[in-house]
Amino acid sequence: MLLDIENLTLDYESPTGRTRILTEVSLHVDQGETVGLVGESGSGKSSTARAGLRLLDANARITGTIRIDGTNITAADPKTLRTVRSHQVGIIHQDPRASLNPVRRIGDSLTERLVHVHGVSRQQARSTGLELLDAVGINRPEQRMKQFPHELSGGMLQRVVIAAALSARPRLLVADEATSALDVTTQAEVLAILRAVQDERPLGMLFITHDLHLAAAFCDRVYVMYRGQVLEERRGEDLFAGAEHDYTRTLLDAAPTLPRPKEPTR
Repeated sequence: MLLDIENLTLDYESPTGRTRILTEVSLHVDQGETVGLVGESGSGKSSTARAGLRLLDANARITGTIRIDGTNITAADPKTLRTVRSHQVGIIHQDPRASLNPVRRIGDSLTERLVHVHGVSRQQARSTGLELLDAVGINRPEQRMKQFPHELSGGMLQRVVIAAALSARPRLLVADEATSALDVTTQAEVLAILRAVQDERPLGMLFITHDLHLAAAFCDRVYVMYRGQVLEERRGEDLFAGAEHDYTRTLLDAAPTLPRPKEPTR
């Protein structure tokens, strides 16, 4: 099991008291599986992902158990955490412009992890970067390596972020609203890239989204969150037809749909 979270509870402490963010959250992601995490804004989706990687502020307090590829993250020391994050996990954030340094060239963003963390030579890192840009559908990759983020469109930058996340060949990919800022056509292209990568290697994916239709179509299983708790788990194909919890059904009923065309009058 690549990601195994059991009874995860997250609190933030402040001078005015303690605030509960997550309450006994349990979920898992297996090898080769795409698992969706859905819910309204503020339900705890991104907090679950950040807590799962121990990417938390100093005033955060967690209980429960988190394992990534067998390593107990909850009790891990800083060195072990860095190793797991840099070798086992890739993260795709919602806003690619916020993920890339605006004063660094695309090539630097793609290669620095390989060079400084994995000890790969700059020549080999550059070659890997070019291969990844080509794999995610970016034309003229050698030219793109020399460009800055502001010179690329949002869709192209998201492809760059995907390439960067895949550069170290992670076993677990966390996609946090990775397609929400993209138009429908670009979204479909990005999802096709992720699916192709997953078919190529045994990659597990935690796919965080507020788009219920997308989760149902793209994910093998889906967890529904509300106010920091997991309320229901369904297979993606059964999400709309088989939801049992009242909140899940309310959330599904609120999902926008296209009206059926009227029958032609005779």
